Amino acid sequence: MLSLHEILPMHKPSVLTVHYARLYGALEGYAVQTPAGLVFCDHDGHLYALAPEHAAACELLAPVRGVERANVLQALARCGEVG
Repeated sequence: MLSLHEILPMHKPSVLTVHYARLYGALEGYAVQTPAGLVFCDHDGHLYALAPEHAAACELLAPVRGVERANVLQALARCGEVG
């Protein structure tokens, strides 16, 4: 997996897509598609920048909207990913 600092820094939150996701069929959380790649956020707030080989193992489920989406993006902002 990549370091979060390897993803392009500072994106407008409105251009990021957030989905409920399952990684490797077991770990559930959220997938955030950024222009630079896929970031996975588990329910404990751990963030993982997924390299292409890991992103292929991430199953996107339904889109996340509203307050829940804002909370996921806020978790990314705390790591310096979203401006």
